[in-house]
Amino acid sequence: MINQQIIEIQGKMFQVKRKFPEKRINLEVEDGVKILKQYYHCDTMFKAQGLLWLCNEIKEVEYEEL
Repeated sequence: MINQQIIEIQGKMFQVKRKFPEKRINLEVEDGVKILKQYYHCDTMFKAQGLLWLCNEIKEVEYEEL
């Protein structure tokens, strides 16, 4: 298993798949964010600390004990 970073943002947990320096990626192209998320199989992208964070949200499971 690959050891990937887990972060918490606004009470939600995310698995970090990839980080890029913000200057390295041109998001001005048409559907740039959508293309990046599709290519890296991610559902969420953040900009923070001068980086673009490509992440997958870790869904919270609701269950009832039997």
